[in-house]
Amino acid sequence: MRRSQFTENEILHLLYEASAGVSVAEICNTAGVSVRTFYRWRRRFGGLNVPAVQQMKELTAENARLRSLVSNLFERLREPAADPPSVAIAAVGDDKARRQEQAIRSAAKKCGGAVTGRFASVRVNP
Repeated sequence: MRRSQFTENEILHLLYEASAGVSVAEICNTAGVSVRTFYRWRRRFGGLNVPAVQQMKELTAENARLRSLVSNLFERLREPAADPPSVAIAAVGDDKARRQEQAIRSAAKKCGGAVTGRFASVRVNP
């Protein structure tokens, strides 16, 4: 995808001029862009100001980072482990803890390894 020759600040300035009353055709002629590009910018940046655009870029980068972390976690959970990690409660050796750990593992297999969270240890099959 081709990168824009205008920075986000310049685009926001052009959009601000349009909201101030300058005609869209005049803005497009001076900036050397098509009307279609101008309206695409308006749709993308709408009522945003410079700090809001910066925050949007930061959130986009953070979302990409979190998506990669989650995909790595799912890959690690789907790998066949020779010795699956056990819960510390199971080291005590009582029957209830073993049943609970077994239920968690079976639920994880059914859900594709996505059984995590606050109540993961409560999901027990009687």
